[in-house]
Amino acid sequence: MATLKDIAKHANVSVCTVSRYLSSDMTVKKETEERIQLAIKELGYVRNVVAKALKRKETFNIAVILPKINNLYYSEITSGISQTLGKHHYNLYIYEVDNLNLSEDEILQLMRENMIAGIIFIGLFSDTSFQESIHDALEWEIPVVYANRCIPYDGYPLLYPDLIQASKLGVEYLLAKGKKRIALVHKQLPDHLLAYFLDGFDSASKGEQKPLLMEIAEGMDLPKDLVPVLQENQIDGVFVLNELSAVYLTKALVEANIRIPEDMAVMSLGNSLISQISTPELTCVDLQNRELGIRSAEIILSQIRKQEFEPITVLEPFIVERRSA
Repeated sequence: MATLKDIAKHANVSVCTVSRYLSSDMTVKKETEERIQLAIKELGYVRNVVAKALKRKETFNIAVILPKINNLYYSEITSGISQTLGKHHYNLYIYEVDNLNLSEDEILQLMRENMIAGIIFIGLFSDTSFQESIHDALEWEIPVVYANRCIPYDGYPLLYPDLIQASKLGVEYLLAKGKKRIALVHKQLPDHLLAYFLDGFDSASKGEQKPLLMEIAEGMDLPKDLVPVLQENQIDGVFVLNELSAVYLTKALVEANIRIPEDMAVMSLGNSLISQISTPELTCVDLQNRELGIRSAEIILSQIRKQEFEPITVLEPFIVERRSA
């Protein structure tokens, strides 16, 4: 079985260089990295990660805790996390809370028992799971990131998109397209989060108009009276704060023979594959989900390596223009 010494000799580098490279403690030149990787492949070297973990009392396993995995929104974020961790030889483990049938305390204890090197918590804006119990992980000195929740700083790294700016950009875009009456459609956002979007609307409209606010109940695609109510209020621009709901709205408008965007423009919050394959394709405010994943992983790695990191990271949204607005 090949050893580090064999790899070093084959790659013409020192044993120390090989060891530190494999431990992600050292960045080497691309040429050196290629030689080491080639030596590993040709000699069939396999690292004994279990023995190493037990010796150092640490692993190269990062956990992502999220509500459910069958969601494009979460897959984009975890893709960014996986991309970043893979570059540094860390492993990604995804824990789907909906299927674990464990309490928050039990899930965190599971992380501790499995010697998880760091935990990234992902949820929707309104999701407050683990907000308090996360302090147990801090006491155990497990690095954490609480991603996509706009909450006050409470001792652990936060990372989320600028929701006020997202609302401002979306409303400004609709106004610039000549839309005079704008509705905000949301899916049961709590008041403190809805306030961010209302602040953005007020900034974009310079306080000259208020939006028609319409709420979609949990579990519903769209209320049956949504389109008639939009028409009755002479709405010509709709900013939907849920991407899938925006798709359902465009479908309902087409079925009602309402032209998009001529009669009514539709703007979506969020930009995934759903927006691209909608009919018509959705103009949207991109919240940088993949970048959110990349930054989350970078912050976890900085904590593991005892490097400096920003306690709060706010991502700037941007407009992706398509056919619905």
